[in-house]
Amino acid sequence: MNDNKTLGPTTYPKRHPFVDIDNVVEWDIGVFQHFPKPQLIETSGLECGPPGSWDARVAAAWGSILFDDGKFRGWVCTMPGIGSLKENCDVWRIGYAESDDGIHWRKLDVKLVEQSRWPGNNLLKLPGCVMSVVRPLPKSEFKFLALTIVTPDAPQYDEFEFHGYGSYLFGSDDGIRWKQLTKNPMVQHGDWACLHVDHACNRYLLYYKMGANHGLTSRRSMIVLESEDAIHWQGYYGYRQWHETFVADDFDDLLAQQRGYRLSEYYSHTLHQIGPLYVAVQTLFTVGLPLRQLMGKNPNGHSHLRLAFSHDGITWRHPRGRPAFVEIEDPGAFGSGFITSGSNILERGDDMWLFCGAADRDHGWGIRPDFSLDPDIKPVDQERRVRMIVAKFKRDRFASLGANQTSRFDVEIGPRQTNGLTVNVLTRGTGGVVRVAIAEQRSPYHLETRKSESLPGFSFDDCVPITGDSVHAAVRFRKAQISDIPTDKSLILRFEVTNGEVFGYEWVA
Repeated sequence: MNDNKTLGPTTYPKRHPFVDIDNVVEWDIGVFQHFPKPQLIETSGLECGPPGSWDARVAAAWGSILFDDGKFRGWVCTMPGIGSLKENCDVWRIGYAESDDGIHWRKLDVKLVEQSRWPGNNLLKLPGCVMSVVRPLPKSEFKFLALTIVTPDAPQYDEFEFHGYGSYLFGSDDGIRWKQLTKNPMVQHGDWACLHVDHACNRYLLYYKMGANHGLTSRRSMIVLESEDAIHWQGYYGYRQWHETFVADDFDDLLAQQRGYRLSEYYSHTLHQIGPLYVAVQTLFTVGLPLRQLMGKNPNGHSHLRLAFSHDGITWRHPRGRPAFVEIEDPGAFGSGFITSGSNILERGDDMWLFCGAADRDHGWGIRPDFSLDPDIKPVDQERRVRMIVAKFKRDRFASLGANQTSRFDVEIGPRQTNGLTVNVLTRGTGGVVRVAIAEQRSPYHLETRKSESLPGFSFDDCVPITGDSVHAAVRFRKAQISDIPTDKSLILRFEVTNGEVFGYEWVA
């Protein structure tokens, strides 16, 4: 199915962030890659409910946050409270919430299910645990698609039919009332998945948690499937016959050991796409003792979020050193225990929003190694330990190429695509400045260097200097227009940076 991809030797992205630096063809030794941390903001309105409520244990986890009809809309997982250790506490429901600003939320009384048991609840008549809600490809008959994982303990509704545990697909026009689209599970392994709409390749990608061994220790790992209609899938053909994307390795275990743990697993991840570039924010679960000596889940440990990128959505790489993107908060803060993210990053104006579930206890607190509840902790004491936070950062600022002393680097960008070019920059101090030059590439082959220092009129000295903090600073030259550059020339975009950083570039109208 990857044959649908239209990228070729003369097709380049219009927008490119420097988490992927494969098109950097030359650089000074003073240039380095920098990974800023997003701002963490606590939300309100999605705190866990009182004992006995439908969301006493969890009010908002997993799921998706979209912006639709002038407001933020959230489809999230909730977990009811329990009254005794004999009850199954791992039963999920699906809740719906809205917000005007993404920070202050309302649990809407949608009046769909179990009003007599939980009056005023925000539960949808949608079974299982919601993993993703997406806007589908244009040929779909629905406005939204929802992927849920249905377990044997999920609530049963007469209008739905399930043939086994696993992932199911639903469609909706209003996001409230849903129609079942699959009656057989697409995949029957694992308890986490992520549905992604790939507009660049006109396909759907389904990422799914699987079990794998590395060093005689079982690991939460990931595979990926492809589909043209989100109903019929390729890439999963049975036992160990799949596209494997993420399995923790020795380097991941070293990172865990630096944090005081034993090994790492992939717990979940968020998917985002910028043109043909795929970006994942992964939850890396750093696991401590006791380790289970069977193919099962290890319960105890902390987590952090980190970045990965891909050019096809199947084969993935990490930035050098696999740096953390979001860390747990300081001891005593609410997000100091375990943190994981939803399925998507939301773009709003010049900002990106990554919604996360944060706990004030580590993963495995309140349960024993066999995943039974700890009898020494009252069920009510395990409630109200999770809330939603937002990791907010400026558009495309996953990583940058920066310099302190004046340094230069060259980027292969292909032919001119539009009449305007912007760069995503941040400079500091009175001497902070970014200048840009445009040169012709030596030949139209990938990763060729520049033919000369610059095209006439497009040198560093010709550039209007760029200072300050801007997601889309216009690239301008004193005596020439970018529209003057012939479209048959393959170009090198050159940066000169002093006390600043460049996060990426974009062709604009």
